[in-house]
Amino acid sequence: MQTHSHLIRILALTAVSLAAAAGFAQPKPEPAASEEAIKKAVLETNAKMTQAANSLDVDAFFTYIVDTDKCVIVQNGTVFKTRQEAMQAVKRGFMGLAKVDRRFDNPQVTVISPEVALLASEGTVSATLTDGHTLDARFAVSLIFVYRDGQWKVLHGHYSTPARM
Repeated sequence: MQTHSHLIRILALTAVSLAAAAGFAQPKPEPAASEEAIKKAVLETNAKMTQAANSLDVDAFFTYIVDTDKCVIVQNGTVFKTRQEAMQAVKRGFMGLAKVDRRFDNPQVTVISPEVALLASEGTVSATLTDGHTLDARFAVSLIFVYRDGQWKVLHGHYSTPARM
């Protein structure tokens, strides 16, 4: 059961939804920006979030989360109502980890408006604990990205691990 608990923490840390440079910015999408350009920008941001999580870099990861206390992240039935609460949970989740490899399987982006997009995906996470044990699991995620201050950032994320059958 402790192994499952570590896995949940790993998913929470990579989830909160989940950068090479903290100052990464993209050009502001124009009202007539193509859906393909928006999808590409959101996927690039998600890839940078994933890179930060896989590097166990909480601060870089959170540069891609909207800096507001109205941010809500949901992880397997636990609601983190603020960015700070989510960040603390991620930091706790990184304790005892030596390595994380989170991968998204064919993420799909739905453009809602020039400044709002939804990313939904399944994926896998593999973690190596500092004691050498490894954990592997599948996850499902939905992330609402918003375009703020020249960047795509996560406003809301919902992560879960499928029930074992």
